[in-house]
Amino acid sequence: MLARLPRRLHRPVRAARKVAAEQDARAYLAGGVVRDLLLQRPVKDLDFVVEADAARFVRRLADLLGGQVRSHGRFGTATVLLPDGTRLDVAATRRETYDRPGALPTVTLGASIEEDLRRRDFTVNAMAIEITYRARIIDPFGGRSDLSRGVIRMLHEDSALDDPTRAFRAVRYAHRLGFRIARPSRKAIRRAIQAKAFDAVSGDRLRRELASVLTEENRGAAVRRMHRLGLDAAIEPALVVPSAARRVRTAEELARHHGARTSWLCGLLAWMAPAGTGELHRVTSRLAISGRERGRIEAWPRTLRRLAPGLAKRPPSEVSLRMRGLSEDEIVAAAAALPPADRRALLRHAGRRVSLAIRGADLLQAGIPAGEAIGAALARTLAAREDGRITRREELSFAVRAAAEGARE
Repeated sequence: MLARLPRRLHRPVRAARKVAAEQDARAYLAGGVVRDLLLQRPVKDLDFVVEADAARFVRRLADLLGGQVRSHGRFGTATVLLPDGTRLDVAATRRETYDRPGALPTVTLGASIEEDLRRRDFTVNAMAIEITYRARIIDPFGGRSDLSRGVIRMLHEDSALDDPTRAFRAVRYAHRLGFRIARPSRKAIRRAIQAKAFDAVSGDRLRRELASVLTEENRGAAVRRMHRLGLDAAIEPALVVPSAARRVRTAEELARHHGARTSWLCGLLAWMAPAGTGELHRVTSRLAISGRERGRIEAWPRTLRRLAPGLAKRPPSEVSLRMRGLSEDEIVAAAAALPPADRRALLRHAGRRVSLAIRGADLLQAGIPAGEAIGAALARTLAAREDGRITRREELSFAVRAAAEGARE
């Protein structure tokens, strides 16, 4: 099965096998790479698990491959970044226990590969391929069977209680792979919600999980599934708003169609379009959102009022003025919340940026005195260009007249 790996990944596997032999250790590929190989999906990076000292293993691996050791985690993990950008994650086998729901795990190194797989989130991610001697698949929890049946299944009934963020990953994997979440796992998620396990998860962790959902393909369907499971309310009741999934889906389609470079923030803004300032403040607080992102979210009702229905009947210069200073995230999210005619008007003008060929120096040279009149004349000229009332050749003459009229006023 290793033959299915891209050619560029064969060398890292051979190098890991060599290091394992030198250090008398057992080494495995584990987790998502095994899942994707079995599904014949593209594999970009590799996750190694070793029954050995991961730091020592990774230093030797980096030496053989000419890579850089980028990080050493507190859970016996390390990373090698190769010159071509390939990432090799190396972790020591470990056990994990949870002192309370939502807490980070207590880690014990030195486990067997079977014990290491037992700590993972889903059966389809709890498989390994031994690379030390022969490429045998280790599948103690029926991951291959669940892959064939198209099922995302947690390893045990308390999995969502131990780590509630697994509920979001279940949604992500289900939509990424086109799978369904097994009924016992759905029940486990609902039990975790009823036990208020999500209240113990930090805002930072919740934000990262939500951002991951909102950057997946088919994110509107993922948001709908989250709502059906009750995950939106479990994060923050203010996230329960009408038609959220539809707007998120529309925003994704608009961004794809218009080639917009949007982030997870676009999805959240589209989701929260009907919300008021108070609800948005509760969301930013619960998700520990700060800085510019927080400002854009909490100003969202004012932004939507600027782009209120009726844009299609406004002159292009006014549409341009109303959207000035807005990011692509805000423009696409607003478009998803507008009626179709206004949506088309907004996106048409977003993709049609008009700039003037003239500058203030041209007006000075034409005899216009320095001062506020020059800026005002340029603004009027830009509006005339945007509305199609003048051509590029007519800019200077129009601006000179506009400056003269401004001076008389």
